[in-house]
Amino acid sequence: AGGPAGGPSLADVLCPAVDRGDARAASVGEETVARLLGAIGLGAPASGPVGDPTADPTADPAADTWAAPDGRYRVGALTGRWAKPAAEFIGEGAREAARRIRINALRIELSGLQEQSAAVAEQVRVLAARRLALDTELAAVPDEASLTRAHAGAVAAADTVRRVRLRREARAAEVLAAGERAERATAELHETAADLGLPADRPGLAAVRQALGELAVVLAELWPALRERTEASRQAGEEREEAGRAAERTAELGLRAQDAARQAAADDERLATLRSTVGAAVAELERRLADTAQALRRCAADQRLVQDRHTEADRRASRAEGRIEQLEKDITVAAAARAEAVAALQRFTATGLITVALPDLAVPAVGEEPWAATPAIALARSLEAELAATDDSDGAWERVQRRLSEELKTLQDALSRHGHTASARMVEEGMVVDIVYQGRERAVPELVEALRVEVGELTRILSAHEREILETHLITEVAGTLQELIGAAERKVLAMNAELEERPTSTGMTLRLVWRASRKAPAGLAQARGRLLQTADAWTPEDRTAVGEFLQAQIARQQTEDVAGSWLEHLTAALDYRSWHEFGVERLQHGRWVPATGPASGGERVLAVSVPLFAAASSHYASAGSPYAPRLVTLDEAFAGVDDDSRAKCLGLLHAFDLDVVMTSEREWACYPQVPGIAIAQLSRVDEVAAVLVTRWEWDGTARTRHPDPVRPAEPEPEPEALWA
Repeated sequence: AGGPAGGPSLADVLCPAVDRGDARAASVGEETVARLLGAIGLGAPASGPVGDPTADPTADPAADTWAAPDGRYRVGALTGRWAKPAAEFIGEGAREAARRIRINALRIELSGLQEQSAAVAEQVRVLAARRLALDTELAAVPDEASLTRAHAGAVAAADTVRRVRLRREARAAEVLAAGERAERATAELHETAADLGLPADRPGLAAVRQALGELAVVLAELWPALRERTEASRQAGEEREEAGRAAERTAELGLRAQDAARQAAADDERLATLRSTVGAAVAELERRLADTAQALRRCAADQRLVQDRHTEADRRASRAEGRIEQLEKDITVAAAARAEAVAALQRFTATGLITVALPDLAVPAVGEEPWAATPAIALARSLEAELAATDDSDGAWERVQRRLSEELKTLQDALSRHGHTASARMVEEGMVVDIVYQGRERAVPELVEALRVEVGELTRILSAHEREILETHLITEVAGTLQELIGAAERKVLAMNAELEERPTSTGMTLRLVWRASRKAPAGLAQARGRLLQTADAWTPEDRTAVGEFLQAQIARQQTEDVAGSWLEHLTAALDYRSWHEFGVERLQHGRWVPATGPASGGERVLAVSVPLFAAASSHYASAGSPYAPRLVTLDEAFAGVDDDSRAKCLGLLHAFDLDVVMTSEREWACYPQVPGIAIAQLSRVDEVAAVLVTRWEWDGTARTRHPDPVRPAEPEPEPEALWA
């Protein structure tokens, strides 16, 4: 109402009575209250009934604000009727009656509280009595320390007895086993002693051991004596041979001396004859004979010297012959060792291990005939040169021995899966693995060659199978499926961009998603993608060939990268169109789209990352059949490192996209004007207290209010039981 009512007003029946003791009530004066009462009409205006459209609202100034005694009222365009059983605030009597009613209610409530207090006091008294009884009973209970110590001692003694009994049983078992072993050893000792003809008792064995020691000492002294005897026998033989030769020489010289004596006698006879006949020439002849005798003596001395030299030469020849015999024996032993080494190398080569380890090494043919020394020595030198860098230490040998069984187990498992077998056998040169492949025993090189041929044949068959699949399935069914999937993805991107366009950010930044070929996309994707977006019925033979070659190239590339994968895994990875594409985020700047990763503020960067994700979630939830389906988004440590303004904008976007968010954060309460409502559960704890306090709050867009915890049904109080049963 703008001024006093023209007719009766509430000021005619009511007078202001301001409570001066109430500061808030005293802030409004009695004049103001009287003016307000005077502006409100009393009773309906005479211009027409309430709600009559033909009534003139300007006929009476109080026509738009009045109140009638029967409960009807009007405030501007608002009309209605209301009543209450009794007055409470208008009139001193009404206020006094209301005060008495309130006092009576408070007295009744106070009486109930006093009754409850008395009941609680009675419970306290009962509890105090029970506590006193409990204290008395506890005081009467004897001290359990001695019982506890005794029980602990008994338990420890029982445990000690149990451990001693277990040790005794273990020792008894060991003694029994040792006795059995001793009996077996005694029986074996008697059998062995009987077989060897030796005594079985310790003194007899000690005597045998002492005799063996003495025998060893005698043998140690015997071998040098035997060597000396052998050498002496050899020298005696040489001396005997030399004595024989000297006897022969002596006999020869004796014959020659006899001949010389006869010749000298003849010469003497002749000399006498000549002396008697010749005369003066005899003296000259005697002188010449003297010279001849002297020459004969010199010749005899020379002969003796020559004989000595001959004897020494014979002695040296004899020693040389002995050395030659020893060398011939050594050569025989060395030749036998070389022949055995060549035979061992030939046997080792027959195992095929050299061919496996060094496939490029030239190896002589392995046959029934033994190898000659020259090719065997050449092969040995080649092996030494090829394996010079190989670690042949004891550690390496032990590692190889440990790995050998593991590798054999792996080979046996791999072959057994396909119906083949592999077995190992020990030979003098090491371990040889025999492989039965396709019913035939094959060496490792033969197996490698057979596997290479089989892999080549299977590759050829698989290539033909791939072409058949490409022609019968990939070109038709898979191409159609890829067309549907790529088209659906394009439509999904358009839907997300539509979401982004309908909900621009508060900063005016416009974003969009771009689904484009990846930087790691295979070659020819653009042309193949254009053909895949077409229907297969519209393809020309060139298009069909191009699509087949593209898919075949992807399958071949996947097979090269994943050799151990199956055919299904290769097809799944090669035809995954999602790996061919990538998503990008762009923003509209100066009338053109630029990457959203460029220079921007912190809030814009957060929006550039969050908005596309929110749009994708909103577009995904749009596929739900019911409009009441939940549109849940969960955020862990939401918006960490982002300022409050950007947080508010991001939460506002969640509301704009109509998403239901559940998030956790160390400090975020989400109480921003952009958020129309959110329920908050604040968790807090104190160190060294095994509990978490949960306080509940609600934000309605304007204020945050505290809410009580959900009411849980009270558990019934258990009946009191006796302290001691």
